[in-house]
Amino acid sequence: MQLLDDIRRLNTANADVVVLSACVQMPSLPAIQAAQDAIGIPVTSTAVCTVRQMLEHLDLAPIVPNAGAALAPESK
Repeated sequence: MQLLDDIRRLNTANADVVVLSACVQMPSLPAIQAAQDAIGIPVTSTAVCTVRQMLEHLDLAPIVPNAGAALAPESK
């Protein structure tokens, strides 16, 4: 959740999306939705993209509640 402190310092005035990048030892998924809610634009990460690709590869719906726009039900 430390990423939430970082995101508040970003200038997102002309951004369409923010990519939160963290090393694999730093869990970022819980911060994705909170960051997106805080700044009002979609937020993603390599973990989010990996999860989406894995679910699609397994022929499962790429939906994870409260994990950001890329894994939201309306992004199918």
